[in-house]
Amino acid sequence: MKIFISCSSSNEIKDEYKVVSKYLIEEISKENDLVFGCTNRGLMGVSYNAFLKNNRKIIGVCNEMYIDEIKDLKLDSVKHVKSLEESNKMLGELSDVILILPGSFGTLAEFMDLLEEKRVEIHNKEMILFNINGFYDDLIKMFNKINNNISNKYDFNSLCKVFKTADEIIEYLKNIK
Repeated sequence: MKIFISCSSSNEIKDEYKVVSKYLIEEISKENDLVFGCTNRGLMGVSYNAFLKNNRKIIGVCNEMYIDEIKDLKLDSVKHVKSLEESNKMLGELSDVILILPGSFGTLAEFMDLLEEKRVEIHNKEMILFNINGFYDDLIKMFNKINNNISNKYDFNSLCKVFKTADEIIEYLKNIK
């Protein structure tokens, strides 16, 4: 199974998110392949290195503005794109499962694009949000507010599974293969 991992590319991410994410990544890299945004920093670097160590297939999607970041990466294939929108779309198309870990604006942009594509039925892939230590609590609260106050067509809970522990995600992934 090919898993797109959307996550922080910053080395400054706090250990409370990094340690648990690293455990999850190491476990899922044993039996799955990686689709990612082509950098070796932060949780993206943790992902790349875990899948590489386990000799799994690694598919990169690289925006032209980050082309220098892939020169030292060992990738099975790389897709070059010109825009963030094109990158987000391709990351979703190449994967079987979309896994969102803690991250910043880029992670949120990828998540929102792919969530909206699922809502309008462009894809029906499993979407998983890892809510480590409540990292996404406020976002989930906002999604529920939208659903309750605007339209039930925006039912986040029917579009995305939220998990608080790595073991829950590992077990869930085993059951959807």
